[in-house]
Amino acid sequence: MADEIDPRMAKGMVTALSLFKPGTPGAPRFEYPEEIAADWNEFSISTVMGDVWGREGLRLEDRARITLGVLAAMGRLEQLKAYVVGALNLGLGREEICEIVLHISVYAGFPAAIQAFGAVKEVFDELDASSD
Repeated sequence: MADEIDPRMAKGMVTALSLFKPGTPGAPRFEYPEEIAADWNEFSISTVMGDVWGREGLRLEDRARITLGVLAAMGRLEQLKAYVVGALNLGLGREEICEIVLHISVYAGFPAAIQAFGAVKEVFDELDASSD
């Protein structure tokens, strides 16, 4: 039946909603061209959140730690900001997130860590401002 939800998509949505709760201050705003948005959302949620994040073997919190470290090391700052929010939603603390960034500094370099700390601070500041 064409109206059935793909199991990969369903699993991906559960995972995505654990990380990116709708209406959460600081939640990511992923924007794509209208011509590809629906297909890209289905593909990325099914693949990233369903197939990878939805696998057994690592807890979501551990996947969040790995993702933060990799995104910080690669300088993918907009994605890093999104996953900082996701990590907080999964229960990681601000201090732990900062320790992850500090840890990558010796492997990815101080410039990567400095930029990552700036992105993390932006998220923390936005969350603090929304709670006033």
